[in-house]
Amino acid sequence: MHIYQRSVGMFIIFYTVSDFLVYFTQVCVASRKHKVRVLTLSPMYDHIHQMLETNVESDLSSFERDVLGGYSKAFNKSIGSSGHLFERRFGRAVKIGLKKIKTTASYVVNNPGEKGLCKRAEQYRWTFLSYAVSSHPFSEKIDLSKASRPLRRALKEADLCRSEDKPLNYKQLERWFKPLSKKEKNQLTDHIINKYNCIDYEHLISFYGSYEKMCLAFASNQGSEFDIEEEFERGGHMVYNRISAALVKNHSFSNVKEVLKLSVPKRVELMYELLYETDAEQWQLMKYLHLKKG
Repeated sequence: MHIYQRSVGMFIIFYTVSDFLVYFTQVCVASRKHKVRVLTLSPMYDHIHQMLETNVESDLSSFERDVLGGYSKAFNKSIGSSGHLFERRFGRAVKIGLKKIKTTASYVVNNPGEKGLCKRAEQYRWTFLSYAVSSHPFSEKIDLSKASRPLRRALKEADLCRSEDKPLNYKQLERWFKPLSKKEKNQLTDHIINKYNCIDYEHLISFYGSYEKMCLAFASNQGSEFDIEEEFERGGHMVYNRISAALVKNHSFSNVKEVLKLSVPKRVELMYELLYETDAEQWQLMKYLHLKKG
């Protein structure tokens, strides 16, 4: 089954590595709890794609409630906000037959490429594909004998959370990441994903014969999803990366999601400044800054 979930107002809902990790650990904990098989996953800046298997409709509803509710609560708490983060209803399309399953898998994992975030699906961390063949695809292997004390402490605490099958929260991640170098942050990120990972790669790969054949199929077939209506965004999602870069460079934000803590008038003022500093259009800046039309 292909699940498509939009944010309210198509606002941006993933700004930082911590956002992706909080969401991913919510997914993995909920999948084990509700016995939902996760085959592919693509959290995008303003929406989410999932390819799931479950035998009971109630399991799927409970799974989505836990994931979306858990992430919304954590996200809102991190910026001192409240309210719905996602639209109340999510799109779904049941897929039966090998051809439809493979087409849907291609569509889900190629979504980042369609939005201009990568050339091949396995090259983008947040499709999680590369973790099928490596425990640390985006970082150097951790050598505990050379690791800093803060990294060793973070690894130990992350492992404890995983042993208790608890999703991670922003305070934990902020405390773990703050003293680390860029290299160590990447190592910790890979470690967390690998430890929590719930994606059934073996089952997914079985549709193709091997990991290499699967990646080749994804590269050859962008896929299409006519059962679920998705918003087309001219220029892709790289514009949001450029907005983030401008906030760091020109406005001294170390955590770009902090812009959501500003008052509405301050965010409007910032929007007009960013119009001159970036190639973003006003409606894209409104999505980024959670500004409603009118």
